[in-house]
Amino acid sequence: MIRRNTTNFTGYILQNEEKIFYHAQDKIFYFIVEGAGILADIVKRKLVSPEHFLYGYTSDGYQIALYTGYDEREISVNYRLRPGLYVVSRANLCRYDMSKFQAVEFIGGTLNNLYEQKVIKTKYDDSQQCYVKVYPESRKEFELKIRNYSCKMIIRNVPSESSPSKMDLIVRYEFQEEVPLVEIKLVYNVLIDICRFLTNRKNVGFDEARLFQIVEGTQKWLCFANAYIDYQYTQFTSKTFRNNILFDYLDDCIVNLHAIVSSAAERKTTYLFGFYADSDADYAVLSDDKIKNTCSSIECELDFVKDLKDNENKNLNDLIKKVKTIIKDHRKSENRLEDKTYDMIGSSISHWGMANSRKIFLLYQRNQKYMDILKYKTNLFCTEEDIGAFVTFRNDVTHGRYRTIDSVVATTSYTLMALAYCCFLTRIGMQENELKKLFEENRIGS
Repeated sequence: MIRRNTTNFTGYILQNEEKIFYHAQDKIFYFIVEGAGILADIVKRKLVSPEHFLYGYTSDGYQIALYTGYDEREISVNYRLRPGLYVVSRANLCRYDMSKFQAVEFIGGTLNNLYEQKVIKTKYDDSQQCYVKVYPESRKEFELKIRNYSCKMIIRNVPSESSPSKMDLIVRYEFQEEVPLVEIKLVYNVLIDICRFLTNRKNVGFDEARLFQIVEGTQKWLCFANAYIDYQYTQFTSKTFRNNILFDYLDDCIVNLHAIVSSAAERKTTYLFGFYADSDADYAVLSDDKIKNTCSSIECELDFVKDLKDNENKNLNDLIKKVKTIIKDHRKSENRLEDKTYDMIGSSISHWGMANSRKIFLLYQRNQKYMDILKYKTNLFCTEEDIGAFVTFRNDVTHGRYRTIDSVVATTSYTLMALAYCCFLTRIGMQENELKKLFEENRIGS
């Protein structure tokens, strides 16, 4: 990695042949455009960013690409941009096509807590007549898809550039062909969401991100740029590998995990985990929003379960049949209503079903073997009455009623967080013995 000032520098972006100068400080870009005096904020000019990126150079000759999130915008003399992500070339004597890439690596940060690092040994090397460090290396490869892009995912560890006493985990995505630079946002967001799922924390991230292209002629990989990400928090979670779900536990499930996390099918249910803790300290803080998000997560998982049945469900179906027969007879009688009224009644009946609290309890019972381990390890469990109180609390706060969180609602909430994890991991294909192991090691929802 080229060590250079990436937090305070100057340069310009190109608009056709015109240069618009900027000053970057703390990842905010202040543009210096024409205009001064009383009319400075009135005079507007159009800024065009094809595929949501502005391209240009730093004052020391490095190429730069700034993410904007828009195609074009009118700006004034005081325009400033906080791109969230920008890309800088690794050399200033070469010129690269900054509009595309074919591979990207994310290095260190939270990733280092998503695998179990083996001990780095020191031994005497007779040939070199000195002591050398022996780094235990690991590598796994998966063929998968991120939305419509087929790629190879490589997970490997390497000696850290910052410290010889540790190793960094690298997650690399190699695509079958070049992809537009804007898709770096897609790849980044997918891996960030996966890290949040594996840690149950929002404040995750990476120490470094690198972009690669294949050199024509040699067909070798070339690292041509670094991506700089503006995180909205000051530090990453310090939750250790002993408490996280590790990549080794996912194994081939990681293919399905990417497919679900990157899915963008319109109005199609995928997954919902809105209860992640903002930080390590925030995990112990339970808010109304966390409770609402926990309930929504369980309801999302219920959409994928089609055979939750008990005697009450059978009785309800019998009642629906009788009601439909009564409506059908009424529609043929002299006292019939307008067709749209019957349509409304029919639509209402189609949503009849067991109470949410009942369905959640049946889902809890279905996963009893895992919930029993959770109870033994953490003393987290709930009854059908507890779930009823939890759902009532969620409904009350959703409709603006003030409620105080009690121990029953709190315990049930943390229990159902673990249940949501359990259902989702089952859905992506995790085997029963591996899932039991996660609960036994207290890695679920902690």
